[in-house]
Amino acid sequence: MAQHVINPACPEANLPLAEATPDAHARFMTQRRFGSLDGLRALSIVAVIWHHTAPSWASSALVDAGTQGVTLFFAISGFLITTLMLRERERSGRIDLPAFYARRSLRIFPLYYLTVLLYVVLVYAVERHSAAGQGFFNNLPYFATYTSNIFVPLDGRVIFYFAWSLAAEEQFYLLWPLLLCLCRSGRQAAALLGLAIVLCIVGHALQNRFLSAVPLAILVGALFAIGMHERRSYEWLNRLFGSNAALAGIVALLALSLGSEQPFHFANALLCAGLVACCVIREDHLLAGALSLRPLAYVGSISYGMYLLHMLSKSLVVKLLGLAHLPLEGVHVFALTTLAAIAAATLSFRYFESIFLGLKLRYAR
Repeated sequence: MAQHVINPACPEANLPLAEATPDAHARFMTQRRFGSLDGLRALSIVAVIWHHTAPSWASSALVDAGTQGVTLFFAISGFLITTLMLRERERSGRIDLPAFYARRSLRIFPLYYLTVLLYVVLVYAVERHSAAGQGFFNNLPYFATYTSNIFVPLDGRVIFYFAWSLAAEEQFYLLWPLLLCLCRSGRQAAALLGLAIVLCIVGHALQNRFLSAVPLAILVGALFAIGMHERRSYEWLNRLFGSNAALAGIVALLALSLGSEQPFHFANALLCAGLVACCVIREDHLLAGALSLRPLAYVGSISYGMYLLHMLSKSLVVKLLGLAHLPLEGVHVFALTTLAAIAAATLSFRYFESIFLGLKLRYAR
């Protein structure tokens, strides 16, 4: 999804370097690669896998801490996509929407629909007579149309339920570029995002799936991207997030929030977006060395494939453990599932996704 903003598999992120200046905002605007984002993605996907494989003895708060991984994914996506579009408009005077949608489709659709097909085959072969299996086929139209976040409630065991987050991201990718093109200034775009954030908070309060369909974190990440793109607001954000003290404080608050039984959605979204801001405003931040470690960056670079394939990986691990008469739950299940997901995503990236990523070059600007 290797280091980012800019990934070799993401040609739209390869931004031309401008003349370097000592000005902090100018340096940010010419930054071609945000070296910590793949490390953050790696932490995100590991947290998600933990959430789905944690042993029964783990407290509910500790298990639910894994959901912060999805929140962090959203914050990164909102920031990255908005930054790329703003910089494209800065360079060429417009956002090429057909090219944007072509790039997103080639990155997201092939593996997603291949995974859906795998689930169709496996569920039909193994669980077509179970309630969960029949529910999967009833929900299949929503999985196929990226609307499961709205129409598929979590009620008991729901096969492929984790696709809700991909549906939410795809809805954001569909609507936000169009709206951003209509905004004549960063102030208008920020106001629009502010309105969307308010509606989303209201949706969470009322438990309305339509109003809260687009996650708060992706909206806040996009808002931060607009703020960093504009010089005046960048200077304010730089004072707020540009120090190691700010980064340490955000990490501490995130750690405290992990034990919360009743998460505050807006606070978590703000903290995750703040973590992204701290890691992109300055490259020499407190966690830069750890987040840039090659193994961590690699896991981040294949995190999309890991997310789609991690539940299939878990099923395989549990099946093999059962055949070997070994315990079917425990930290070892988390570890083995993570390794299996890395292996599956590596094969997918090298032999399947790379074909479509190569086609993306035709639409790179």
